[in-house]
Amino acid sequence: MAVHIKCDILICGGGLAGLSLLYRAMKSGVWAGKQIIVIDRSDKSENDRTWSFWKKEESCFEELIRHQWKNLYFFANDGTRISLDSGGYTYNSIKSIDFYTDVLSYLREFSTISFVRTEVLTVVSFGNECTLTTPEHTYTSSYVFNSVYHKPAINANEQYFLQHFKGVRIKTGAVIPPLQDAWLMDFRTSQENGATFFYTLPMAADELFLEYTLFSKSILPMEEYDRQIGTYINEVLGIAHYEILEDEYGVIPMTDHLFKRFDGNIIHIGTAGGDTRASTGYTFTNTQKTIGKIIQSFKTDGHPFFSSETIGMKQQLYDATLLHVLAQGEYAGHQLFSDLFKKAPAHLIFAFLDAETSILQDLSIMKSLKVMPFLQSFAVAVANRLKNAV
Repeated sequence: MAVHIKCDILICGGGLAGLSLLYRAMKSGVWAGKQIIVIDRSDKSENDRTWSFWKKEESCFEELIRHQWKNLYFFANDGTRISLDSGGYTYNSIKSIDFYTDVLSYLREFSTISFVRTEVLTVVSFGNECTLTTPEHTYTSSYVFNSVYHKPAINANEQYFLQHFKGVRIKTGAVIPPLQDAWLMDFRTSQENGATFFYTLPMAADELFLEYTLFSKSILPMEEYDRQIGTYINEVLGIAHYEILEDEYGVIPMTDHLFKRFDGNIIHIGTAGGDTRASTGYTFTNTQKTIGKIIQSFKTDGHPFFSSETIGMKQQLYDATLLHVLAQGEYAGHQLFSDLFKKAPAHLIFAFLDAETSILQDLSIMKSLKVMPFLQSFAVAVANRLKNAV
Protein backbone atom coordinates (compact mmCIF):
# COMPACT_ATOMS: atom_id res chain seq x y z
CA MET A 1 0.00 0.00 0.00
CA ALA A 2 1.41 3.41 -1.00
CA VAL A 3 2.43 5.70 1.85
CA HIS A 4 0.72 9.12 1.95
CA ILE A 5 3.15 11.94 2.77
CA LYS A 6 2.18 15.56 3.42
CA CYS A 7 4.38 18.62 3.05
CA ASP A 8 4.09 22.33 2.31
CA ILE A 9 5.90 22.50 -1.03
CA LEU A 10 6.82 19.94 -3.68
CA ILE A 11 9.56 20.57 -6.23
CA CYS A 12 8.96 18.31 -9.22
CA GLY A 13 12.30 18.15 -11.07
CA GLY A 14 15.63 18.90 -9.44
CA GLY A 15 17.46 20.52 -12.34
CA LEU A 16 18.34 24.15 -13.01
CA ALA A 17 14.83 25.57 -12.52
CA GLY A 18 13.77 23.54 -9.49
CA LEU A 19 17.02 23.87 -7.59
CA SER A 20 17.44 27.56 -8.47
CA LEU A 21 13.99 28.26 -7.08
CA LEU A 22 14.58 26.32 -3.87
CA TYR A 23 18.07 27.77 -3.33
CA ARG A 24 16.96 31.35 -3.87
CA ALA A 25 13.78 30.90 -1.81
CA MET A 26 15.77 29.53 1.13
CA LYS A 27 18.38 32.28 0.79
CA SER A 28 15.62 34.90 0.85
CA GLY A 29 13.85 33.31 3.82
CA VAL A 30 10.40 33.15 2.20
CA TRP A 31 10.16 29.40 2.78
CA ALA A 32 11.69 29.32 6.25
CA GLY A 33 10.16 26.51 8.30
CA LYS A 34 8.32 25.02 5.31
CA GLN A 35 8.45 21.27 4.80
CA ILE A 36 9.78 20.80 1.26
CA ILE A 37 10.33 17.69 -0.85
CA VAL A 38 12.33 17.60 -4.10
CA ILE A 39 11.60 14.71 -6.47
CA ASP A 40 13.87 13.84 -9.40
CA ARG A 41 15.03 10.67 -11.15
CA SER A 42 18.69 11.73 -11.02
CA ASP A 43 21.01 12.36 -8.08
CA LYS A 44 22.72 15.17 -10.05
CA SER A 45 26.20 13.73 -9.57
CA GLU A 46 27.38 14.28 -13.16
CA ASN A 47 28.08 17.26 -15.40
CA ASP A 48 25.18 16.88 -17.85
CA ARG A 49 25.01 20.46 -19.18
CA THR A 50 26.99 23.62 -19.74
CA TRP A 51 24.75 26.65 -19.31
CA SER A 52 25.89 29.66 -21.30
CA PHE A 53 24.33 33.12 -21.25
CA TRP A 54 25.14 36.76 -21.80
CA LYS A 55 24.78 39.29 -19.02
CA LYS A 56 25.51 42.91 -18.23
CA GLU A 57 25.01 42.85 -14.47
CA GLU A 58 25.87 40.41 -11.71
CA SER A 59 23.93 37.15 -12.02
CA CYS A 60 22.23 35.11 -9.30
CA PHE A 61 25.02 32.54 -9.41
CA GLU A 62 28.00 34.79 -10.09
CA GLU A 63 30.37 32.71 -7.98
CA LEU A 64 29.71 29.63 -10.12
CA ILE A 65 30.67 31.19 -13.44
CA ARG A 66 33.58 29.08 -14.62
CA HIS A 67 34.44 31.14 -17.69
CA GLN A 68 33.66 34.63 -18.93
CA TRP A 69 34.46 36.20 -22.29
CA LYS A 70 34.44 39.90 -23.14
CA ASN A 71 35.47 39.72 -26.82
CA LEU A 72 32.60 38.25 -28.82
CA TYR A 73 32.68 37.30 -32.51
CA PHE A 74 30.24 36.08 -35.14
CA PHE A 75 31.16 34.18 -38.31
CA ALA A 76 28.87 34.12 -41.33
CA ASN A 77 28.57 31.04 -43.53
CA ASP A 78 30.77 32.71 -46.16
CA GLY A 79 33.55 33.19 -43.60
CA THR A 80 32.94 36.86 -42.81
CA ARG A 81 34.14 37.61 -39.29
CA ILE A 82 32.19 40.20 -37.30
CA SER A 83 33.46 41.70 -34.05
CA LEU A 84 30.37 42.18 -31.91
CA ASP A 85 29.70 45.45 -30.16
CA SER A 86 28.83 43.92 -26.79
CA GLY A 87 28.29 47.24 -25.00
CA GLY A 88 29.38 45.85 -21.64
CA TYR A 89 27.74 42.45 -22.01
CA THR A 90 29.88 39.38 -21.36
CA TYR A 91 29.28 35.79 -22.38
CA ASN A 92 29.43 33.35 -19.47
CA SER A 93 29.25 29.64 -18.76
CA ILE A 94 28.41 27.55 -15.73
CA LYS A 95 29.07 23.82 -15.58
CA SER A 96 26.04 22.01 -14.24
CA ILE A 97 28.11 19.88 -11.85
CA ASP A 98 29.42 23.03 -10.16
CA PHE A 99 25.84 24.27 -9.80
CA TYR A 100 24.55 20.95 -8.45
CA THR A 101 27.42 20.55 -6.00
CA ASP A 102 27.21 24.07 -4.59
CA VAL A 103 23.43 24.34 -4.42
CA LEU A 104 22.82 20.86 -3.02
CA SER A 105 25.55 21.32 -0.42
CA TYR A 106 23.67 24.37 0.86
CA LEU A 107 20.19 22.87 0.68
CA ARG A 108 21.08 19.59 2.43
CA GLU A 109 21.88 21.57 5.57
CA PHE A 110 18.15 22.21 6.06
CA SER A 111 16.29 19.56 8.06
CA THR A 112 13.05 20.78 6.46
CA ILE A 113 14.17 19.74 2.94
CA SER A 114 14.08 16.13 1.71
CA PHE A 115 15.30 14.72 -1.60
CA VAL A 116 13.57 11.73 -3.20
CA ARG A 117 15.04 9.94 -6.18
CA THR A 118 12.19 8.45 -8.17
CA GLU A 119 9.89 8.98 -11.14
CA VAL A 120 6.85 11.26 -11.03
CA LEU A 121 3.73 9.56 -12.39
CA THR A 122 1.01 12.19 -11.99
CA VAL A 123 0.52 15.69 -10.61
CA VAL A 124 -2.94 17.19 -10.07
CA SER A 125 -4.31 20.26 -8.32
CA PHE A 126 -7.69 20.36 -6.64
CA GLY A 127 -8.83 23.29 -4.54
CA ASN A 128 -5.97 24.47 -2.34
CA GLU A 129 -4.09 21.17 -2.46
CA CYS A 130 -1.88 19.35 -4.94
CA THR A 131 -1.37 15.62 -5.19
CA LEU A 132 1.73 14.02 -6.71
CA THR A 133 2.15 10.29 -7.18
CA THR A 134 5.29 8.20 -7.65
CA PRO A 135 5.59 4.41 -7.97
CA GLU A 136 6.19 4.25 -4.21
CA HIS A 137 4.22 7.05 -2.53
CA THR A 138 1.52 9.69 -2.79
CA TYR A 139 2.41 13.23 -1.76
CA THR A 140 0.17 16.21 -1.01
CA SER A 141 1.21 19.82 -0.65
CA SER A 142 -0.04 23.38 -0.91
CA TYR A 143 2.03 24.03 -4.04
CA VAL A 144 3.89 22.04 -6.67
CA PHE A 145 6.62 23.72 -8.69
CA ASN A 146 7.06 21.62 -11.80
CA SER A 147 10.01 21.79 -14.19
CA VAL A 148 9.61 18.36 -15.79
CA TYR A 149 8.98 19.00 -19.48
CA HIS A 150 6.57 16.96 -21.58
CA LYS A 151 5.91 17.87 -25.19
CA PRO A 152 2.48 19.51 -25.32
CA ALA A 153 -0.21 18.82 -27.89
CA ILE A 154 0.78 21.16 -30.73
CA ASN A 155 -1.99 22.86 -32.69
CA ALA A 156 -1.90 22.65 -36.48
CA ASN A 157 -1.00 26.34 -36.78
CA GLU A 158 1.84 26.22 -34.22
CA GLN A 159 5.52 25.69 -34.97
CA TYR A 160 7.64 23.16 -33.10
CA PHE A 161 11.34 23.41 -33.84
CA LEU A 162 14.13 21.79 -31.88
CA GLN A 163 17.43 23.23 -30.85
CA HIS A 164 19.55 20.10 -30.73
CA PHE A 165 23.22 20.06 -29.98
CA LYS A 166 26.27 18.04 -29.12
CA GLY A 167 29.07 19.69 -27.22
CA VAL A 168 32.62 18.45 -26.71
CA ARG A 169 35.47 19.73 -24.60
CA ILE A 170 38.75 18.99 -26.33
CA LYS A 171 42.41 19.24 -25.44
CA THR A 172 44.05 20.84 -28.44
CA GLY A 173 47.71 21.55 -27.79
CA ALA A 174 47.12 24.95 -29.40
CA VAL A 175 45.08 28.05 -28.64
CA ILE A 176 42.38 28.72 -31.24
CA PRO A 177 40.82 31.20 -30.58
CA PRO A 178 42.66 33.26 -27.92
CA LEU A 179 41.46 32.71 -24.38
CA GLN A 180 39.53 35.96 -24.12
CA ASP A 181 37.54 35.41 -27.35
CA ALA A 182 34.15 33.70 -27.64
CA TRP A 183 32.89 32.75 -31.07
CA LEU A 184 29.23 33.17 -30.25
CA MET A 185 27.81 31.84 -33.50
CA ASP A 186 30.02 30.34 -36.18
CA PHE A 187 28.02 29.36 -39.26
CA ARG A 188 31.04 28.00 -41.15
CA THR A 189 29.51 24.54 -41.38
CA SER A 190 27.03 22.73 -43.61
CA GLN A 191 23.50 24.21 -43.60
CA GLU A 192 21.83 21.18 -45.18
CA ASN A 193 19.95 20.22 -42.01
CA GLY A 194 18.67 23.67 -41.02
CA ALA A 195 20.20 26.74 -39.38
CA THR A 196 23.45 25.24 -38.08
CA PHE A 197 26.34 26.80 -36.20
CA PHE A 198 29.05 26.25 -33.61
CA TYR A 199 29.72 27.89 -30.29
CA THR A 200 33.51 27.91 -29.87
CA LEU A 201 34.68 28.81 -26.39
CA PRO A 202 38.27 28.59 -25.09
CA MET A 203 38.41 27.02 -21.61
CA ALA A 204 42.17 26.94 -21.05
CA ALA A 205 45.36 27.53 -22.99
CA ASP A 206 44.98 24.14 -24.66
CA GLU A 207 41.26 23.41 -24.23
CA LEU A 208 38.17 24.37 -26.24
CA PHE A 209 34.50 23.77 -25.72
CA LEU A 210 32.68 23.32 -29.03
CA GLU A 211 28.95 22.95 -29.43
CA TYR A 212 27.46 21.87 -32.74
CA THR A 213 23.96 23.37 -32.72
CA LEU A 214 21.02 23.12 -35.12
CA PHE A 215 17.59 24.74 -35.36
CA SER A 216 15.40 22.23 -37.18
CA LYS A 217 12.35 20.02 -36.74
CA SER A 218 14.16 16.71 -36.38
CA ILE A 219 17.30 15.45 -34.70
CA LEU A 220 20.21 13.72 -36.43
CA PRO A 221 21.83 10.32 -35.98
CA MET A 222 24.51 10.66 -33.30
CA GLU A 223 27.28 9.80 -35.75
CA GLU A 224 26.34 12.85 -37.86
CA TYR A 225 26.96 15.23 -34.96
CA ASP A 226 30.34 13.57 -34.44
CA ARG A 227 31.18 13.77 -38.16
CA GLN A 228 30.36 17.49 -38.39
CA ILE A 229 32.29 18.26 -35.20
CA GLY A 230 35.32 16.44 -36.57
CA THR A 231 35.08 18.32 -39.87
CA TYR A 232 34.85 21.68 -38.10
CA ILE A 233 37.83 20.97 -35.85
CA ASN A 234 39.99 19.74 -38.72
CA GLU A 235 38.99 22.03 -41.58
CA VAL A 236 37.77 25.25 -39.95
CA LEU A 237 39.91 25.42 -36.81
CA GLY A 238 42.86 23.67 -38.46
CA ILE A 239 43.43 21.32 -35.52
CA ALA A 240 44.68 17.92 -36.62
CA HIS A 241 45.33 16.30 -33.25
CA TYR A 242 43.12 16.58 -30.19
CA GLU A 243 41.63 14.57 -27.36
CA ILE A 244 37.95 14.63 -26.38
CA LEU A 245 37.80 15.15 -22.62
CA GLU A 246 34.00 15.10 -22.20
CA ASP A 247 30.83 15.52 -24.20
CA GLU A 248 27.18 16.41 -23.73
CA TYR A 249 24.01 16.20 -25.78
CA GLY A 250 20.68 17.93 -25.51
CA VAL A 251 17.43 18.90 -27.21
CA ILE A 252 15.55 22.11 -26.38
CA PRO A 253 12.08 22.91 -27.78
CA MET A 254 11.64 26.11 -29.79
CA THR A 255 7.91 26.58 -30.17
CA ASP A 256 5.22 29.26 -30.29
CA HIS A 257 2.92 27.01 -28.29
CA LEU A 258 1.42 28.91 -25.34
CA PHE A 259 2.58 27.19 -22.17
CA LYS A 260 0.43 27.31 -19.07
CA ARG A 261 2.26 28.90 -16.13
CA PHE A 262 -0.37 28.17 -13.48
CA ASP A 263 -2.60 25.10 -13.29
CA GLY A 264 -4.44 25.54 -10.01
CA ASN A 265 -1.69 25.41 -7.41
CA ILE A 266 0.77 23.81 -9.82
CA ILE A 267 3.31 26.35 -11.04
CA HIS A 268 5.31 25.37 -14.12
CA ILE A 269 8.83 26.76 -14.32
CA GLY A 270 11.78 26.51 -16.70
CA THR A 271 11.05 25.11 -20.15
CA ALA A 272 7.87 23.50 -18.79
CA GLY A 273 6.55 26.96 -17.94
CA GLY A 274 7.54 28.71 -21.14
CA ASP A 275 10.85 30.18 -19.93
CA THR A 276 12.73 29.01 -23.01
CA ARG A 277 12.95 31.81 -25.58
CA ALA A 278 11.41 30.27 -28.69
CA SER A 279 13.63 32.22 -31.08
CA THR A 280 16.95 31.16 -29.52
CA GLY A 281 16.46 28.31 -27.05
CA TYR A 282 18.09 30.35 -24.27
CA THR A 283 16.55 29.52 -20.89
CA PHE A 284 18.92 30.38 -18.04
CA THR A 285 18.24 34.11 -17.69
CA ASN A 286 14.48 33.87 -18.27
CA THR A 287 14.19 31.14 -15.65
CA GLN A 288 16.00 33.27 -13.09
CA LYS A 289 13.71 36.22 -13.86
CA THR A 290 10.63 34.03 -13.36
CA ILE A 291 12.00 32.75 -10.06
CA GLY A 292 12.57 36.34 -8.96
CA LYS A 293 8.91 37.10 -9.65
CA ILE A 294 7.77 34.04 -7.66
CA ILE A 295 9.91 34.95 -4.65
CA GLN A 296 8.78 38.58 -4.76
CA SER A 297 5.16 37.43 -4.87
CA PHE A 298 5.73 35.30 -1.77
CA LYS A 299 7.33 38.26 -0.03
CA THR A 300 4.55 40.73 -0.82
CA ASP A 301 1.43 38.54 -1.12
CA GLY A 302 2.25 35.20 0.51
CA HIS A 303 1.70 33.18 -2.68
CA PRO A 304 3.55 32.46 -5.94
CA PHE A 305 1.05 33.87 -8.43
CA PHE A 306 2.56 36.78 -10.34
CA SER A 307 0.92 38.47 -13.31
CA SER A 308 3.60 39.87 -15.63
CA GLU A 309 5.60 37.36 -17.66
CA THR A 310 9.16 38.14 -18.80
CA ILE A 311 8.42 36.62 -22.20
CA GLY A 312 5.19 38.52 -22.73
CA MET A 313 2.78 38.85 -25.63
CA LYS A 314 5.12 41.09 -27.62
CA GLN A 315 8.06 38.68 -27.35
CA GLN A 316 5.84 35.67 -28.05
CA LEU A 317 4.65 37.24 -31.31
CA TYR A 318 8.22 38.09 -32.32
CA ASP A 319 9.33 34.53 -31.63
CA ALA A 320 6.36 33.05 -33.50
CA THR A 321 7.22 35.28 -36.44
CA LEU A 322 10.82 34.10 -36.54
CA LEU A 323 9.82 30.44 -36.31
CA HIS A 324 7.35 30.88 -39.15
CA VAL A 325 10.03 32.57 -41.27
CA LEU A 326 12.35 29.61 -40.67
CA ALA A 327 9.54 27.16 -41.43
CA GLN A 328 8.82 28.85 -44.77
CA GLY A 329 12.44 28.35 -45.81
CA GLU A 330 12.57 31.48 -47.97
CA TYR A 331 15.01 33.27 -45.66
CA ALA A 332 17.83 30.90 -44.74
CA GLY A 333 18.58 30.84 -41.03
CA HIS A 334 22.29 31.48 -41.48
CA GLN A 335 21.54 34.52 -43.67
CA LEU A 336 18.94 35.83 -41.24
CA PHE A 337 21.36 35.78 -38.30
CA SER A 338 24.17 37.18 -40.44
CA ASP A 339 22.00 40.13 -41.50
CA LEU A 340 21.04 40.67 -37.88
CA PHE A 341 24.55 40.76 -36.46
CA LYS A 342 26.04 42.67 -39.40
CA LYS A 343 23.55 45.54 -39.17
CA ALA A 344 22.44 45.76 -35.53
CA PRO A 345 24.68 46.26 -32.47
CA ALA A 346 25.04 43.05 -30.48
CA HIS A 347 24.23 44.71 -27.16
CA LEU A 348 20.84 45.76 -28.54
CA ILE A 349 20.20 42.22 -29.82
CA PHE A 350 21.06 40.80 -26.39
CA ALA A 351 18.71 43.25 -24.69
CA PHE A 352 16.01 42.39 -27.25
CA LEU A 353 16.38 38.67 -26.58
CA ASP A 354 16.23 39.34 -22.84
CA ALA A 355 12.90 41.21 -23.36
CA GLU A 356 14.44 44.50 -22.23
CA THR A 357 13.92 46.72 -25.30
CA SER A 358 11.31 49.29 -26.26
CA ILE A 359 9.17 49.16 -29.41
CA LEU A 360 11.42 51.76 -31.05
CA GLN A 361 14.49 49.66 -30.29
CA ASP A 362 12.70 46.58 -31.60
CA LEU A 363 11.98 48.36 -34.86
CA SER A 364 15.62 49.41 -35.23
CA ILE A 365 16.62 45.75 -34.93
CA MET A 366 13.98 44.58 -37.37
CA LYS A 367 15.24 47.04 -39.99
CA SER A 368 18.37 44.89 -40.30
CA LEU A 369 16.31 42.01 -41.72
CA LYS A 370 14.43 41.41 -44.95
CA VAL A 371 11.09 43.13 -44.51
CA MET A 372 8.59 41.08 -46.52
CA PRO A 373 9.22 37.62 -45.00
CA PHE A 374 8.80 39.09 -41.53
CA LEU A 375 5.73 41.17 -42.31
CA GLN A 376 3.99 38.17 -43.84
CA SER A 377 4.99 35.89 -40.98
CA PHE A 378 4.02 38.47 -38.37
CA ALA A 379 0.53 38.64 -39.87
CA VAL A 380 0.35 34.85 -39.67
CA ALA A 381 1.56 34.90 -36.04
CA VAL A 382 -1.09 37.44 -35.04
CA ALA A 383 -3.82 35.49 -36.84
CA ASN A 384 -2.74 32.25 -35.18
CA ARG A 385 -2.69 33.88 -31.75
CA LEU A 386 -6.24 35.17 -32.24
CA LYS A 387 -7.35 31.74 -33.49
CA ASN A 388 -5.81 29.94 -30.51
CA ALA A 389 -7.36 32.44 -28.08
CA VAL A 390 -10.88 31.57 -29.25
